[in-house]
Amino acid sequence: ALVVPEQSIVLRPAGEVVYVIKDAVAQQRIVKTGMYQDGRIQILEGLQAGETIAVDGAAFLTDQTRVQIQAQQAQR
Repeated sequence: ALVVPEQSIVLRPAGEVVYVIKDAVAQQRIVKTGMYQDGRIQILEGLQAGETIAVDGAAFLTDQTRVQIQAQQAQR
């Protein structure tokens, strides 16, 4: 199953969306969600495994916004 952090799902007039980051541009993608567990939400439709999505600050994005990707910090 494909799952994403709950903060990456944003409610917009079009429905539930995630922002896929491609070539430093945020692209709005409507998704269909499934089960929720421990801060993660299952994606049933609209997103492919391996795509880069916005997590922190996703709610502040709009379609076609230029973004700067920061390196992930190792979690312990």
